[in-house]
Amino acid sequence: MERAATETTDQRYQVKALSTDQSERRLVIEWRDGHVSRFPFIWLRHATFFPACVRPDQAADGSYLLPEAPEAAVVGSVKSDRHGIEIHWRNDNSRSQHSLAWLRDNCLSDVARRARQPKATLWTGDDAEGFAWFAAADLDVPATRLALFQHVRDYGIALVRDVPEEPDTVAEIAKHFGPLRRTHHGSLFSIRSLPFDNRGTGANIGATATNAQAPHTDEGFRHGPLGIMLFHCLKPDPSGGGASLFVDGIAAAEALRQSDPSAFSFLTTAPLVWAAERNPEERFRTRGRVIATDNQGVVGGIRMTDRTLPPVDLPEGEIEPAYRALRAMSEQLYASERTFERHLQPGELVVFDNHRVLHARRAFDPEAGERHIQQVSIDREEFHNVFRQLAERLGRFDLANWEPDAGVLSQG
Repeated sequence: MERAATETTDQRYQVKALSTDQSERRLVIEWRDGHVSRFPFIWLRHATFFPACVRPDQAADGSYLLPEAPEAAVVGSVKSDRHGIEIHWRNDNSRSQHSLAWLRDNCLSDVARRARQPKATLWTGDDAEGFAWFAAADLDVPATRLALFQHVRDYGIALVRDVPEEPDTVAEIAKHFGPLRRTHHGSLFSIRSLPFDNRGTGANIGATATNAQAPHTDEGFRHGPLGIMLFHCLKPDPSGGGASLFVDGIAAAEALRQSDPSAFSFLTTAPLVWAAERNPEERFRTRGRVIATDNQGVVGGIRMTDRTLPPVDLPEGEIEPAYRALRAMSEQLYASERTFERHLQPGELVVFDNHRVLHARRAFDPEAGERHIQQVSIDREEFHNVFRQLAERLGRFDLANWEPDAGVLSQG
């Protein structure tokens, strides 16, 4: 969204020199802090059409919102003042206005584009032990809520204490971050232990079983897996079992990149089949890479669930390499130093990104008493939409303007 055109003393938003390179069809801006931006004419032309970003009035007549061929956009003259730049387009004798703040915030240089793509802060179990807890009562304070959003963006996880110990409270807490996502468990899932039976009505899914669960992401059998998840403890296992475990999947992937490049390459390129057919209501099946990267090789997501990975469906010659790569990735995920373990207590809540942080559980004894966790999820795009709106309202344009991740888990 375009920043308001306001005068500023920040040299990043002040023009030192302005010129056009007609042969390369570029507008060149040298800013007073020394940075140089180069904007192709066709990019600036598109900016005049794009209603969601710059000129909402341009779309009122329902006209086509993509520009002409690059060669057709011809700049006649350019002038600037303290607030913006005016371009006279010689090809159709029109004029467009461009905010200096918006132009700088959307600079196309490699440095600026990298800055808009925040780098994940990798962590170990010991690091997570030192993470600050957010107080539930403070989530009504916008600045605190923004800090929690940023923690989830950068670390993939945040911890909240003093949540009311009432059933369904997690759904109310989640409303701070976006609308609930409905799955075949409903919008809110109560995780209680159930006995296994072969009719499909008992503990035929890992969440309601009592055995230990390996680190995994939830519902990787969906084309778009669950996004931001909230686990709220109402009753812990009284015997001390059932501890929750969390692992930074991006840290594990980066470790694999260093220790076993061939396994890393395989898991970033070969889409595997993931499926759930545990009862008559489930016929989920999709393909997705274990390690999802963008076009620059940046790890953006992890899809890893042992219980929903059927025998690998790949060409015969890739079967053994696939299992070697899966084994190598599992060793990184299961490394003890990577595990953050917490025996959640009543009123404690964990917010985490299911596309990055894997969760697991220690075994527990259901005979000792009930263990009760409630779970909800929010789509990542909804979470980050609310995040950017909040950042903008608080004037934190450094947080409001960062680029979206690649949504790589939905790309297969």
